[in-house]
Amino acid sequence: MNKKIILFLAFMAVSFYAMPRTVALFAGQHTYYSGMGIECEKCHSDILAEIETSGYVYEKHRDAAGNTNYTTYLSLGGIDYSAGVITAYDGTNWTWNSTQKAWKDGSQLRNFSLDRNNNGIIDGAEICMLCHNASLAGATDHTGIVIRGCDDDRCHGNRNHIYNNPLLFGKTAPDTTAAGHNLSQANIHQPYYLETSNQSSRYAAIMAFNQTPGNIYGESISKGHWACEGCHTGTAVSVTIIPPPPYNHTDSSPVKRRYN
Repeated sequence: MNKKIILFLAFMAVSFYAMPRTVALFAGQHTYYSGMGIECEKCHSDILAEIETSGYVYEKHRDAAGNTNYTTYLSLGGIDYSAGVITAYDGTNWTWNSTQKAWKDGSQLRNFSLDRNNNGIIDGAEICMLCHNASLAGATDHTGIVIRGCDDDRCHGNRNHIYNNPLLFGKTAPDTTAAGHNLSQANIHQPYYLETSNQSSRYAAIMAFNQTPGNIYGESISKGHWACEGCHTGTAVSVTIIPPPPYNHTDSSPVKRRYN
């Protein structure tokens, strides 16, 4: 038998074994309608593995993803939280109803959870949804996926907006929930943060709840999130440091005078 025919038959045989996985992959990408139903690890297993081995970063974001008070706050477009009341961007006030175990405003109830498999923990791709679920950003598209940076208004804040409240996490004073915002203030990292905040990233800006985000530049979110990733991830960033000009000491016989 011709070698080319043998190779063709072998290729077709292998294809039949591989096809079910391939079909499942693309079917999985085009049949979900909410970011909650996505198996991110199908395509991004390397990223999920990096997150799961990031230690402190993974633990804190997993805790945040499992905090239904916070995820509900995000889904409502919260702008304030105090005395057990969530104030949403549209002026509505939501209070916790212990009987119905949900946040309530009039007849409306909301208790948004990322624990899709209801096993009581955030595992697998569930953690991805903290930053990528469209429902938490008041935005929707055919995939239900968005990209929000570390310095998102309701994540770690930015020079324009900081909507989080540490009380959502059982804290009594500002902590890492305002880290992005603090970078924009009198901080040693401020120049780098502000410089990157004035540059456009390749990620389209999320007009969450039809509001302009504080970390926007042009039509995209800014590169301000690089300031966080520079210390907390293995992301490689190219930085050019221009040192100040040195004093010229080449003159061996300078005119003697007092320094002013």
